[in-house]
Amino acid sequence: MHRRDTLKLLLASTALSWRSARAAEIEPYDFKRARAGYLDRIVSIKKNGTLPILDIESSYNPSEIDLPAFVRSMDRAGIAQMCISVDQPGKLVREGKTWSHHSLESANKYPVHFIPAGNGGNHPAWTLSPDRFLDDNERYIIEHHYPLMGEFEFRHYPSPRQVQRGDLFRDVTVPIDGPQGHRLFPLAERTGIPFQIHYEIEDSLLDSLESMLARYPKAKVIWCHLAQIRYQARSSRYSPRFLHAWLEKYPGLYVDTAFGDSLSVYKLSGERHARYWSEAKDWQSVIVAHPYRFLAALDIGGDRMNRVEEWTLNLRAFLNTLPSQVQEVVAYKAAWKLLFNEEL
Repeated sequence: MHRRDTLKLLLASTALSWRSARAAEIEPYDFKRARAGYLDRIVSIKKNGTLPILDIESSYNPSEIDLPAFVRSMDRAGIAQMCISVDQPGKLVREGKTWSHHSLESANKYPVHFIPAGNGGNHPAWTLSPDRFLDDNERYIIEHHYPLMGEFEFRHYPSPRQVQRGDLFRDVTVPIDGPQGHRLFPLAERTGIPFQIHYEIEDSLLDSLESMLARYPKAKVIWCHLAQIRYQARSSRYSPRFLHAWLEKYPGLYVDTAFGDSLSVYKLSGERHARYWSEAKDWQSVIVAHPYRFLAALDIGGDRMNRVEEWTLNLRAFLNTLPSQVQEVVAYKAAWKLLFNEEL
């Protein structure tokens, strides 16, 4: 073997060993140890007269977050805990680093604020290296006892902020009943660990999702963004009655409540895409019937890390439309029961 090739192999082996050692240094998540601190923080926020919120779905770029400032914004907003997921930067993914344990590190630094979640299934790790990303997901979710997997983008239009910037690369389609879906759903069944999906609400997509819910009934699936419809002409079937029927039929289905305010417009369609507000009473009746299936969510991301308090106001505006007892369930009790299998 050429000396240069030998050196390359040695360096690659050293780098792999370092990454393995680095991963081994990070202790698995210990809910029993974290539990008391979480509960103390929830009780403390309630004593101050604020409804605590357990955010089931937010993500961040680990190279761009100011954790102390972020935690201070959580304190001001009354966010008890945040399930925070890493969106691995594209540069690192292209270097072969498709996974980060930064979410666990953040939970270790701020053990009453953060509940670690698996890495986000998004571009480019999910779209360019889906099998490798799933290999990492399967390994580390189990080895490090993550209580929640990240958000997997099976069908995702560019976000409003990306549209505004002209970043249209996030128009993602990964068939939910394709090979990746048939790895993810059974993993959730085997482990009991919930996962999140971004899956646009459109007629042509619903049958595929339903087939997976029926085939893997023990998988706990969090369908992100209640009643968020970007193109109404593409969605004639979904309604409060439709979702109620699915919740009755598929006990593993949950819904997060991150969606825009009543004036939010999706620029590519020119439509108000947060459909909750146009049929609020009908949606409320579904939530009241199934309160433990609806989860408070902020959907904080890498391009809005400084907007925790603003996003919390939007979430509280939604929670305030619900009866007081149901508000508490959706705000934090439902997520607690889902993640830790106990009622508060």
